Amino acid sequence: MRRWIQSLTLLAAIIACRSVIAQSPSNEPATKPAVGRLPGVTVDAKKRQVRVECEALNVDIRLEFFCVLAGTSDHESILRTKARPSDIHAGMLMCGLTPGEPVKFSEATQKWLPPHGPPIHITCEYEKDGKTVSVPANRMFRDVKTRKTPRAFTWIFAGSRVMDDGKYAADTTGYVVSLVNFDLTLIDVPELVSNANETLEWEFNPDTVPKTGTPVMMIIEPAGKDAPAPAGGASPAPTPDAPTTQSTGEANPAPISDAKLDEKKMAELKARWEKSVRPNANALRVAAQAHYEVLAAMRREQQRLINEADRIQRAIDELEKDYQDMTTPRPEK
Repeated sequence: MRRWIQSLTLLAAIIACRSVIAQSPSNEPATKPAVGRLPGVTVDAKKRQVRVECEALNVDIRLEFFCVLAGTSDHESILRTKARPSDIHAGMLMCGLTPGEPVKFSEATQKWLPPHGPPIHITCEYEKDGKTVSVPANRMFRDVKTRKTPRAFTWIFAGSRVMDDGKYAADTTGYVVSLVNFDLTLIDVPELVSNANETLEWEFNPDTVPKTGTPVMMIIEPAGKDAPAPAGGASPAPTPDAPTTQSTGEANPAPISDAKLDEKKMAELKARWEKSVRPNANALRVAAQAHYEVLAAMRREQQRLINEADRIQRAIDELEKDYQDMTTPRPEK
């Protein structure tokens, strides 16, 4: 019932967004795709893109979030935005995505259940030295110990939820994109990851995150089988590990080298991949599922041990308090 109420609540936002599209100037070219706009959010349903206006943060602390609503958990995030999470949610619905469900505790099994939802890719764009730099979101944070960025990182559209008072939860908490699990976040990681301070593993990457206050466009797109197919003749998307730049100067600049693609070599490599990888697709899926389940089980065990350690610490604190009460000198009556 709650998910149904949430859908009805957000449907109003979608209708409002579509009305903005319908009211766009009539002198726009007929071939231009309709674009919906909400405060701080631009939705291109044809490209299946949600673009969110943000600004960079340089926080010297282990991270819990990639993006938050400004004025909430800014001290624990890489980006902040003035856009309402419910508007971002509406934009993702307009792009054909259906929210899953945030992390939750099962009373029946006495276990935490991981969040689920359609996979999401996030890219960030900002100006650097007169050029628009495009950086995959996973390159904007790094491991606190190894200083290495994750080679791949996929989020899921968990969808937050509507509270009993009718408010959209993420609008109140400010949780837009999480790096660890929160039950009221809009976009979460797909496996169980504790938000306990001692388990946080990411920090901002000073090599890719611009200085605090720099405008950053966060681009949200479907991933996996939900990802939009590139238009005919379009350049392939950038790889997760390499930022790209787009010149802001004249269109179609002259090439700076005479390098050409070796079509024969590329065909041979693709044929090799098809021969070696494609026949093992089912085995790879089984292995990937096993990998996910094993890591999820390990994280559940990790969380259980953390909970047990908390219980022991509380017992220690209680005994220490009792001991101090018994050994503290008191004035004679």
